[in-house]
Amino acid sequence: MRESASFANTGKMPGGGLSGQGNRLAARTLFWLWLGSFLPHLVIALIFLNYPIALDDMFQYDMLARSLVEGHGYRWYTQADVDKLKPYLQQFLDVSKMNVPPEGLVTTFRAPGYPFFLAGIYALVPSQDHFAAARLAQAALLSLLAPASALIALKLGAGRKVAVAAGAGMALYPILWLYPAGLASEDLFIPLVTFGVLAVLWAAESRSPWRTVLAGLLLGGAMLTRSVIAPFVLLAALWTWRYGRARFRTLALLAVAFGICLPWAVRNTQIMGRPSFVETGLGYQLYVGYHPGGDGSFVSSIAIPPLTILNDAQRDSYTTRMALEFIRSDPLGALGKILERPVYFFGLEDRELIYFYSNNFFGAIPQPWLALGYLWVVLPWIGVALLALIGLFHVPDRRAGRLAAALILGYTLPHLLVIAEPRFHLALVPVMIPLAAIAWSQRQAVLSRLLARQDAWSWAARLSPLLLLALWIWGIGMHWQSLVSLFAPGGNLLRWTY
Repeated sequence: MRESASFANTGKMPGGGLSGQGNRLAARTLFWLWLGSFLPHLVIALIFLNYPIALDDMFQYDMLARSLVEGHGYRWYTQADVDKLKPYLQQFLDVSKMNVPPEGLVTTFRAPGYPFFLAGIYALVPSQDHFAAARLAQAALLSLLAPASALIALKLGAGRKVAVAAGAGMALYPILWLYPAGLASEDLFIPLVTFGVLAVLWAAESRSPWRTVLAGLLLGGAMLTRSVIAPFVLLAALWTWRYGRARFRTLALLAVAFGICLPWAVRNTQIMGRPSFVETGLGYQLYVGYHPGGDGSFVSSIAIPPLTILNDAQRDSYTTRMALEFIRSDPLGALGKILERPVYFFGLEDRELIYFYSNNFFGAIPQPWLALGYLWVVLPWIGVALLALIGLFHVPDRRAGRLAAALILGYTLPHLLVIAEPRFHLALVPVMIPLAAIAWSQRQAVLSRLLARQDAWSWAARLSPLLLLALWIWGIGMHWQSLVSLFAPGGNLLRWTY
């Protein structure tokens, strides 16, 4: 509370651990946080170091990265790739009628950030080492989230011990240990969003234009990796206008962030023949999200058929038209999917474990060890989410807390309107863990305030965790029979799709 009082008197953003003697101490501490996070990420990466890739997304990212390295541009599905994937592709389409150029098809479907990141790694190593190099690089990159969370905690007004606890919590967050093993855009997107938030907070402390440029580059890079973060970029600019020391830097933030996306948007617009941004998958996502046979989340049996349309413009036109038809024909059903999506977006982080176990990656695991392993995976998110919502209402630096709230709101809402999965909320975890650490460190004072005060702010702090609990109970009820089958003998042989 002493830090909060000092901030109220000086008007400066808190975070004294970043300057003077604190900076030297913090640098040493931040290194140990990174190393402590890197070790478990490295272990998982080494276990899967020479494993082949398995999911559609991974194959597509790999195709795009290889095409860039080979000088063919942003293309996928070369004839060699089609021949290699023939056993899989022929389940959905007549491969003999697939006429693709030898160098592959030009595409606008995937945002370019992650494929360019992969291409940079691929260019440094022989082709047989592509996956191994990517996994090691991703392990090192995701490990930076631990010191980043500690720094965000400082910006939120936490003391040194709480900041270190937040960094340690991020280092020990189990589900993210698995992500370096795959080729997934989360490996780049989550660090870009996290450091983008940190850079915005850092830029608000100074009139230096270079801090604003850095924030714009990071947030622009995040949009180039997943455009769904764009609403938060706009909210971050509004926050900078309201709380930054030099308000004209707001325009600089927007100019840099959207400016680095502009060349790719122009390229996609030329290819599609209509205005486009950094990716053209919105129609496809709406199709999957509002399909009458779906539940508002990703359902593979619904998602795969449109991908047989190889022309991006034709696929986007078809899926957009069908999605609008789904909504018009059953508006109440569409509304129901919107109301159901929070169950998936804030859902338990068990999808990866379920996929790996049901496909016999680990063999049969007897009880109670399987149940304990499941709890080890899902309980961290439950604790973080519940405490973070409370911490959001009691953060020492309310100005920084409002930027965290803007991230949660600006990133969550687009998913609730389009499509939602539990993995999408992972981008919020590095900011939510500092909020959770603050709430836990002040739990007695927070509890007293919650019980004593009757204002709208306190009621929101009380009801938000209850709403989350209701969503988790709803979600468990929806998938209860599947969980029973998974935990029963033979659950490792179910062969469920991802």
